[in-house]
Amino acid sequence: MDLRNRVQQQGNFLTKSLLPDAPANVTASIPTATTVTLTWDAVGGASYRIYKDNVQVGTSDTNTYKVTGLTTATAYNFEVTAVINEVESLRSNKITVTTA
Repeated sequence: MDLRNRVQQQGNFLTKSLLPDAPANVTASIPTATTVTLTWDAVGGASYRIYKDNVQVGTSDTNTYKVTGLTTATAYNFEVTAVINEVESLRSNKITVTTA
């Protein structure tokens, strides 16, 4: 069991005190038929994991990520987590993007 799961079982106080803050204000550029660029508020000292439909699709050392290889006219759900010292935050707000 990873640290995040153990902490979540202990209650909200420990979750908030031990985990990095989740990235806030995730937004998307106007998508093309096959790409979209996500941005979010930076979390100090963090790298990021990007999730598409609950599957990790990439990582970023900055608060932006270009998702490629999408299918035309398809809806996708995206979330982002912050990672500091191998500890992953809870997921950000979920956004839904439909490609052109």
